[in-house]
Amino acid sequence: MPKPVQIFPEGVTERWLPDHVEVWRYIPLRTLFFYLNGLVFIPSVAKLRTADPFEGEFYEKIAWFNSAFGKTYGSETDAIEKWMFKDLCSDYERQHIEMNRHSPNAAAEIFRRHYFDFVRRTRSAWCWFKSYRESAAMWSIYGNQGVAVKSSIGKICKVLENTNRDFIYGRMTYVDYQSGVSTEFNPEDEADYHLLLRPFFLKRKEYESENEVRFVTSGHDRLDRGGILMKKLPPQEWISEIRLWPGLTHDEEQSIQRAVQHFIPTIDCQKSDLFSGPDSSSFLTDLILEDLEKPINASWAQNSDGIPNPLKSP
Repeated sequence: MPKPVQIFPEGVTERWLPDHVEVWRYIPLRTLFFYLNGLVFIPSVAKLRTADPFEGEFYEKIAWFNSAFGKTYGSETDAIEKWMFKDLCSDYERQHIEMNRHSPNAAAEIFRRHYFDFVRRTRSAWCWFKSYRESAAMWSIYGNQGVAVKSSIGKICKVLENTNRDFIYGRMTYVDYQSGVSTEFNPEDEADYHLLLRPFFLKRKEYESENEVRFVTSGHDRLDRGGILMKKLPPQEWISEIRLWPGLTHDEEQSIQRAVQHFIPTIDCQKSDLFSGPDSSSFLTDLILEDLEKPINASWAQNSDGIPNPLKSP
């Protein structure tokens, strides 16, 4: 079974994530019970853009994109560009490319736009907050009247290894939106080319306090569902602790504890001693109860959908 692959090499000590690193997710109570039933919904990057329009986007120079694209896909580059020209481009765009065939970047600009749109629709990201303790800010933004679930890098990797999906994971890199500058990222360095083609691992500096870690997989785009539903992920294998919203009454806390212990009798589940903030929205909807992944993902897995196989690796 495929083991999740970290995007940074172990030698990059300030970005490498050892298995023991603790991570948290702040979620609505109903999401917790999906987890306890072995269900995990992972939103697409396109879905995440509904909350942050800059999600999965990086304004790199076209020369950076061209270099990263060619270096990454090598001999497959021409086949991928032909597929984008045939299957993704509009009639107007194909005509524009043909008329400007001698202009080096006329086609590249169009291909770049379609490539990133394709990536955002076919990549789904499970987002976690890296910390050894709870965060008042995360409670305020994401966890109001909900719960905080604690896990570790090693536990998540182990449970994802049994999903028969390819996953990559790593820390987010935070860059200045205007300049693209970061002390951890140089878009002209070949070592960082992989981030240019994976903008879902790049985020604006304004979000740096989230200290986010992402687990990303790929699959057929489901614009109607906004992500993928994974089943049979035993919660006791990856949930270490559960902290309940700090505003609960004692009776509410006990009621939720009894419900949780029905699924995981020995779990450490108790009310947080922090105080939460204003309400926030959730990406999860009742639609994820349905198992809608198998039919449409079959063509993706069997390479019968015409999409070049190199584009399917997360």
